[in-house]
Amino acid sequence: MKKIIFDTNFAVIPFQFKVDVYAELSRMIDEPYEICFLNFCIEEIKKLEFGDAALKLMEQKGVKFIDAERNGSVDDSIIDFAKKEGCIIATQDKELKKKALKENISVIFLRQKKYLKMSG
Repeated sequence: MKKIIFDTNFAVIPFQFKVDVYAELSRMIDEPYEICFLNFCIEEIKKLEFGDAALKLMEQKGVKFIDAERNGSVDDSIIDFAKKEGCIIATQDKELKKKALKENISVIFLRQKKYLKMSG
């Protein structure tokens, strides 16, 4: 089963841009997948405007919270986990997207504040 890792800024999209990323993912991905959120991102998301609401929604949608090892920055740790586990990264962070694509990791992102697109 394919794993999709939500970055903190991706998890708040439903509140920030009113886009149902969960419905969008089921529209664009034909194979079975599991949405994951790494434990070291929890403190980061709580600092965001819609962070608590995003955490609650992720729990309701069955997102799997994974205990992952943090090696350096959050972005580098997400990349390491995605490489090791063969995951897709869902993010709005331009730097994380650039790093992931450089490492041949597929990235899902929001386009035109309306729909999701995958690259890589």
